[in-house]
Amino acid sequence: MTDYATDEQKVEELKKWWNENGNYLIGGVVLGLAILFGWNWWKDYKEERARTASGLFLQLEQAVAAADDERARVLESQLTGDYGATPYAAAAELAMAKLAVDRNDLGAAELYLRSAVELADQDELRELAELRLAHVLTAAGKSGDALAILDREWNAAWTSLREELRGDAYAAQGKLEEARQAYDKALLTAGGPASFLRFKRDALGDAPASAGEGAS
Repeated sequence: MTDYATDEQKVEELKKWWNENGNYLIGGVVLGLAILFGWNWWKDYKEERARTASGLFLQLEQAVAAADDERARVLESQLTGDYGATPYAAAAELAMAKLAVDRNDLGAAELYLRSAVELADQDELRELAELRLAHVLTAAGKSGDALAILDREWNAAWTSLREELRGDAYAAQGKLEEARQAYDKALLTAGGPASFLRFKRDALGDAPASAGEGAS
C-alpha cells in the first residue's frame, strides 16, 4: 500500500501542479510555437524579398548594360525604396554610379556612391562604394575629399587599390613624392601584374636629387 499510496500521491501532486500551472505551461508551449512559426515566416519572408530584390537587380544590370537610363532609374528607385534593407539597394546605387560615369556625369555618380555608402550594411560593400567614391571625387577635381576618405584604417584586402587611389589623388594635387610613395606601396601589395599601375608610377619618374645630394 505504501508504494501505491506513494504513486497515487505523485499522480495527485502532478494533477495539482497541472491545475495550478497548466495554463502557464500551455501558454509557454503556444508562445514557443508562435515564436518558431514567426521566425520561420520571417526567414521565409526575408528570403522571398531577397529573391525578388535579386531579380530586380539583375534587370537593373541588364538595363545598365543596354544603356537604358529610364528603365535603370525605375528599377533603382524600386530597389532603394522597397528593398532598402537588402544588399541589392546599395548594389543598385553602385550600378547607377557606373551608368553616370559612362555618361560623364560625375556629380550624379558621386550622389549615387554616397547613397551606396549609406545603404551598405556590410563592411566590404561599404568600402567598395567608398573606394569608387574616392575615384570619382579625384576625377571631379576633389582630390582633398578623396584623401579624406582614403586616409583612414581600411581592410587589408583593399591596400593596393586604396594606395593606388591615394597616389592618383596626390598626383592630382601635384604632390609627386607622396604619389610615388603611394604607388610604390600599391605595387608591393598588388595581387597581379598591375600594368596600368606600373605605367602611372613610371610616368612620375624618380624623385629629383636635392641640391645637397647633387653637390656631393
